[in-house]
Amino acid sequence: MMQDFVKTYGNRPATTEDFKAMVKKHMAAAMDTSGNHKMDWFFDEYVYGTALPSYRLDYSFDQAGDLNIKVTQSGVDDRFAMLVPLYLELANGRIVRLGLAPMSGNRTVEQKVPLRGLTERPKRAMLNYFNDVLCNP
Repeated sequence: MMQDFVKTYGNRPATTEDFKAMVKKHMAAAMDTSGNHKMDWFFDEYVYGTALPSYRLDYSFDQAGDLNIKVTQSGVDDRFAMLVPLYLELANGRIVRLGLAPMSGNRTVEQKVPLRGLTERPKRAMLNYFNDVLCNP
């Protein structure tokens, strides 16, 4: 997306609306939280808004090897929505992205995630490991 943006607007001015159009052009289906193929939710929060969320992850691995997660988002208004990435650190130290936790408002989501096909129990689960989402530490 950024390569396309630089190629398209290199050496000429670009507006926020130009950038929004480029984001829309390259957005993944999972990012369409509003179902309208727009990223207005993101721009409303991080460009035009001032809220900065905090996240907390509580987790456990049960006897069957499944992951029980509890993700909390706080410090935002009821309309604030975010897709927060969830990662696993495997027994060999490798980090893999498990998926996205869709969050909205100040709330907690609990879910059981089946972990099939793993030969060993992961070392840990992590939220926003690569700082994918701008938030309070």
